[in-house]
Amino acid sequence: MIQYQRHKEILDLLEIHRTLSIRRLARELFTSESTVRRDLTSLEQLGLIRRVYGGAVLAKYTNTDMPAFHREQENSEKKALIAARAATLIRDGMALFIDASTTASHLADHLGNYKDLTVVTNSLPLTEKLGELGRDHVRVFCTGGQFLPRNRAFAGASAIRTVEQFRADLFFFSSCGISLEGEISDFSEEETELRRAMLHRAATRVFLADDSKFGHSFLFRVCGREDCDYIVSNQPLPASLSSAQLQKT
Repeated sequence: MIQYQRHKEILDLLEIHRTLSIRRLARELFTSESTVRRDLTSLEQLGLIRRVYGGAVLAKYTNTDMPAFHREQENSEKKALIAARAATLIRDGMALFIDASTTASHLADHLGNYKDLTVVTNSLPLTEKLGELGRDHVRVFCTGGQFLPRNRAFAGASAIRTVEQFRADLFFFSSCGISLEGEISDFSEEETELRRAMLHRAATRVFLADDSKFGHSFLFRVCGREDCDYIVSNQPLPASLSSAQLQKT
């Protein structure tokens, strides 16, 4: 099969399945995984697809709901580093809002180092992980609400009503992107609304973003950089986003 035909087949398969692994594409195309990788690189350079961990997604779906599994695997080492840096802001006895972003979920690896924390989250995986730490370390409140299976998260009006019953010392959150003008945005309308509620009920707001999110905008506006007290990343922020009172590295 010539390259043009393979590219067309890849795009057709992604149109049907939205995301596919390199192994699955190689099997469908009767070719090697190395050939598929080269094809995906070419298609990404043309702006037609986006590479994700172990596979690809059509570019037009990057503003839509990508399954949590793929987001968990993307840039996982960077996310772990960001969470470790962000955790230095925590103190014993604090109340925390933590959203359902895969970056914020890495905070679970650090909360066992503190005592008497209270965590309010809309993340099902985080709720389960924190439940294993024991009450001496953390009390966990799940927002409940409408369950979003692809994101393994809760959202909606009832989740917002739960958040409104709390005040938090810190709010840790992420999103799909932050533009170079400082606008933070996401593809999920439901989770965006919940993040806004958490922003309003937190004393200190901490935005977590690996460097792949710089310069990207999505459909729903979460907030502006001026609404954040810290922006924590794995790399120094772009010059247009840098601000001494915002950047935590």
